Amino acid sequence: MQRFFKSLSKQQKEVGLYALALTVLGMVAGMVLWRSGGVFSKAWELICAVVEPLAYGFMLSYVLNPIVTRISHLIRRGGFMVGQGERRRLFAVIITACLVFLMLFGLLASFVVMLANGFSSININWASLDDLITTARTDIMGFLATVRAQLAEWGLITEDAESGLMSAFTNVKNVASTTLFSVIFTIYFLLDGDRLLGYFHRLFYNLLGDQAGTASILLDDADRVFSGYFKGQALDAFIVGVLSGILLTVVGVPYAPVVGLLAGLGNLIPYIGGPVGFGSIILVCLSEEAWSAMALGVIVMAIVMFVDGNILNPRLLSSSVEVHPMLVVAALIAGGAVGGITGMLVAVPTAAWLKIQIDRWMEANEARRMSQLEQGPQSGKPEQGGGQE
Repeated sequence: MQRFFKSLSKQQKEVGLYALALTVLGMVAGMVLWRSGGVFSKAWELICAVVEPLAYGFMLSYVLNPIVTRISHLIRRGGFMVGQGERRRLFAVIITACLVFLMLFGLLASFVVMLANGFSSININWASLDDLITTARTDIMGFLATVRAQLAEWGLITEDAESGLMSAFTNVKNVASTTLFSVIFTIYFLLDGDRLLGYFHRLFYNLLGDQAGTASILLDDADRVFSGYFKGQALDAFIVGVLSGILLTVVGVPYAPVVGLLAGLGNLIPYIGGPVGFGSIILVCLSEEAWSAMALGVIVMAIVMFVDGNILNPRLLSSSVEVHPMLVVAALIAGGAVGGITGMLVAVPTAAWLKIQIDRWMEANEARRMSQLEQGPQSGKPEQGGGQE
């Protein structure tokens, strides 16, 4: 053993000591994590509670920022608030927020109308609604129990679904909190995005140093792919929604504008707009017993989705996203498994970004090999003018 250690160089001994120290530290860290599982679990929950609305706020601001910038430019062109960039930006954010609110309110109102029409055939004792309101004022748990009992009486819930309903009520608070803080972060990002970006740009370059150039290229690729994808997909969803709404109104589908809106929103995620559109047509036509309108509506939706899938969508996204359909499906499955609907929204541009990096790596590797092959024969030639023995 002593002979073995003596045969090692000083550098080899230092490497061995570093490896031993890292192994011991890893084992200690593992023991701490194992013994303090509850503490780290709570810490992870706290981190997620902060990061989740922050991430949602960033994504919403990233999508809405082009609209805010466009409105700000229009205000300036109109001769208003010239030289008052911050104030003009504030008004643009307010206008954008109002537009989004009106869109969501219109969608919610349309859903309420559809649900009210669907419930009209159910024999509901409306006097019981007064009991629900009275109970809600005194005891929230009693209110939930009364809601559960009333839904069971109407035949809208079974005993097996009660646990799911109570779990949904329990998660309402978390969802509301996440939504509220996501909106707050979105507003801050929209208002102070340039200053925040400049600060993180400085931090980014100070942390990475010489590697900042490579990382900047990766971020530029991500910005180009994601912005192009979201712009193209939003325009595609708008065209599909408007076109579907008009054509479905012509063939007499009930609530055609709402069905078109749902199809357009579903089209934000590849391969989802079609099922959403077909399902909405079938549901509204079944409630109204509009059988001929259902058949015509399904044909119209099939034509719209065919034109969108083969003409509109490829042209709108060809400049930013070039991903094989098989990779799109795989990305959607992975995105849905990791992040649900949000994961599916960002799955395709993420896959496109990864494909760009892989293509760039392969091109650099192939260029290096070609350079080595071209230099190989020259390096093997004998030197000219050498002396003879």
